[in-house]
Amino acid sequence: MHPFTDNTADLIGHLGEKQLLQNIRQWLGSSAPPSPLGMGDDCAVLPGEKRHCRLATVDALVYNRHFDDSTHPREAGTKLLKRNLSDIAAMGGFPQYALVGLMLPASLRLEWLREFTFGLRDEAERWQVALVGGDLCETKTTLGGHLTLLGYAERALLRQGGQAGDSILVTGDLGGSLLGKHLAFQPRLREGQWLAARNEVNSMIDVTDGLLKDLPELIPPGCAAGIDPEKLPITEAARQCALSSGKSALHHALGDGEDYELLFTIEAGTDLDNFIREWREHFNTPLKSIGRLTTKSREEPEGEIIDLQNGKALGLAGGYEHFRKA
Repeated sequence: MHPFTDNTADLIGHLGEKQLLQNIRQWLGSSAPPSPLGMGDDCAVLPGEKRHCRLATVDALVYNRHFDDSTHPREAGTKLLKRNLSDIAAMGGFPQYALVGLMLPASLRLEWLREFTFGLRDEAERWQVALVGGDLCETKTTLGGHLTLLGYAERALLRQGGQAGDSILVTGDLGGSLLGKHLAFQPRLREGQWLAARNEVNSMIDVTDGLLKDLPELIPPGCAAGIDPEKLPITEAARQCALSSGKSALHHALGDGEDYELLFTIEAGTDLDNFIREWREHFNTPLKSIGRLTTKSREEPEGEIIDLQNGKALGLAGGYEHFRKA
């Protein structure tokens, strides 16, 4: 069977990422266990020893998708590992071992690959990750790689765990990542580990596809999420993007993606002022409360995001979805 087609109805791009993943789960059948052991969270949570569980995650890096000719190869190398580190951070985990697979055309400059490897090495040394092996594959034109990262957690924070009334918080600032943050971001590993040690924190995800797409992953059945747009931490880069895009800075903050910040919920009744005060004793990373989980009305669809200022759906399209045309 030829793998490609011009028939729109037969394209995976006709489905989009969300529906495609549902199809793959169905095709895999009983070989794919349910989350958190299988698909559905930032990492797979595997049985561990004593009080620890094992974590496993994989991410890819593709030329002209995640980096381009303007990217220094060392930045590309660090980004490949940092994307995975952010997944470990979102579970409150500790990274340990990595396997790297590279897809390389024979025409690739040796100097480029050397600098890429140095970037990967430096980031691994920074976080004490052992690069224990991998694979090389020659391609015609494709340049990229994938990295499998293994680690552990004493308490793995899952995407599902929040309830109506819980507060929603986010680290750092959002939006405009293509102006530099998508390469220069710092994975929030220390912050994620600290959050996992706090019993009042009950769910978490890292913001990679944009808050509008990632937040619904934290919304439990029968609930919605209420967001106060005035409380969203918006980057200066998002405001710069708004000047040229014709879209608002809020739109960029909600939908640009590749922020690699932590988005999490805290159980109702928690003293947020005290929580944030304790946070600031440990981290310089900004932290803001931006809304809360609510019980959805009968008319609201599952996973709806509401503007707390007017009680209506945010009404902004946003977030990146693989295989879905803009």
